[in-house]
Amino acid sequence: MKNAILGVALAVLCAGAAAAQTTVTNADNGKTVSVKQGEPLVIELTGNHEDGRYWRVDADPTPELILSGRTTASVAVAGAPETTTFTYTTGTPGQVVFRASYLKAGVPIPDKSDVSITVNVTGPAQPAQ
Repeated sequence: MKNAILGVALAVLCAGAAAAQTTVTNADNGKTVSVKQGEPLVIELTGNHEDGRYWRVDADPTPELILSGRTTASVAVAGAPETTTFTYTTGTPGQVVFRASYLKAGVPIPDKSDVSITVNVTGPAQPAQ
């Protein structure tokens, strides 16, 4: 019985931690999101596997957003969907525009980004009670 109660408590804690994460995607292009300082921001951008292009961040978003991880996942089949995930820790409160372009290596950075999301980092997150 004690283990069952512990399991439920752990599940509730994990669910609460997951709820504090904000995730945005290509579909949020042109939008504004707000994230509390100290909470993670995950940006998931999709493309095609092995078409020679990759997602490049066009402007440094610090000190509001601090990159804490970047991964790319896909099925190893040409043309399959591929997702590049940027995980940021929110730093200094303020507003920043996350800009990224989907381009081939060696191509100049375009004047206009393929994805542009305005991020408002607000005051610190309140501790869970």
